Amino acid sequence: MAMNKTRTIVWQALSWLSTVIHTHIADNGFHGHGIAVGKTDGDIPFAMEYDIKLEVDWNIKELSIKSLLDERVIKLVHKDNQWYDGSGQHLKEFDDVGFVDISISPFTNTLPIKRVDFKGKEPQKIDIIYFDENLFSLRRLQQIYSKIDERTYRYQDVELPDFIYDIVVDDDGLLVYFPKLFKQV
Repeated sequence: MAMNKTRTIVWQALSWLSTVIHTHIADNGFHGHGIAVGKTDGDIPFAMEYDIKLEVDWNIKELSIKSLLDERVIKLVHKDNQWYDGSGQHLKEFDDVGFVDISISPFTNTLPIKRVDFKGKEPQKIDIIYFDENLFSLRRLQQIYSKIDERTYRYQDVELPDFIYDIVVDDDGLLVYFPKLFKQV
């Protein structure tokens, strides 16, 4: 993506009722901001806003997720391979984790696509901080990504080994189609 460029993308969830309006800004780094509204896969209504600030190499600097229905907020700051909450408390359980997965938005699938050093089609296992929209909580997980071609990547969930799908991205690495989860509209 060329620097000094702004795009607005709309993603529709495919297996539950949800829409994401995402603004992607490339300007001396990257900034993703989105609003997601709908019901979770657990049938819980939600309206959430997320904000991710990234360095030019796609490393995460800051992340926030805010419920628009109540007062819940998660804020994370990433410095020197360590994570801190909004009050500055070190979250040691997430040390050395370089990725996040915000379940309500496919934007975070772009992060490993942009940052992992793919060696052919060899699968790459990564540690992530996973945001669970049903519990409004974070936990550490692993995911596997493989590069199939310039616009297709295979995603595999480590906890659900049968959850394997080829996701398609556009020229900027932003998701176009993730079977059973999201499509760009």
